[in-house]
Amino acid sequence: MILTLIVMIFIAIRFFLIGSFRITGSNIGETVKAGDYVLVNKVKTNHPNDRNRLMLYQSPLLRDTSKPPLFIGRCIGLPGDVIQMGVDGFRVNGRLLPNAPMMQPSFHIHRDIEESLLQTLESLQIPLRRIKEDSTGIILRMSLREKELLTRNLSKVVAIELIDDYAMEYEFVIPEKGKIVEMTEIAFIICKEAILNETGKNVEQRDGKFFIDGKEQTSFTFKNDYFWVLSENETEGIDSRHLGIIPQSHIIGQIRYCWYSKDPTRRFKKIK
Repeated sequence: MILTLIVMIFIAIRFFLIGSFRITGSNIGETVKAGDYVLVNKVKTNHPNDRNRLMLYQSPLLRDTSKPPLFIGRCIGLPGDVIQMGVDGFRVNGRLLPNAPMMQPSFHIHRDIEESLLQTLESLQIPLRRIKEDSTGIILRMSLREKELLTRNLSKVVAIELIDDYAMEYEFVIPEKGKIVEMTEIAFIICKEAILNETGKNVEQRDGKFFIDGKEQTSFTFKNDYFWVLSENETEGIDSRHLGIIPQSHIIGQIRYCWYSKDPTRRFKKIK
């Protein structure tokens, strides 16, 4: 009887309070490393306690519903926060975030330096993100810092043209349970997956207007709280820049402790 009770308590702690996870993947940043074993606090806290915490969460994308992959990122935006993105980085409620990942707009580079370009990108360890070609050159995504680094290191002076400057600056409010969000073009792009999940209906935008099952809407009232999470890996990490807002139901918990690592200096370390 006592043994059964102990087992039940252990199971309850394991599934509802604290979980142990092994970190995999290479695009996660510096705080935790691939191969580390970490303890995750699954207890739901007041939202302010989640700010700037390293979180383990599931992909919210509909295509990942059957087996959602896990991601790691730092929670920088809480329900109701105003997120602003500009050429200098992310702002939360007007405060610039130091060391936050930068945006990755598309740039066009003329074809006549293709070989030199690819060699320079490889030497600078700049990933080939969504690279494609048109009739005159190559189009790829990179941060503004990477663009400046590339410009300085190319053997030939060449124009590197920004081709989607409309995306250089945007602002939106992270949805909060029970709150009405006006459906601007940017809000629709960021919240589309969340609205699809909440309604299970056809959601689309046509001619700058927002429709649910063919009926025009100017706003949407969300049923859940959402968060904005950024990877610590600026160039290759997957986060809210790619996944959009993260529902609270998809957050497994805060990563609080590394209890084992191949690197002895990282063992038994509290994670901040």
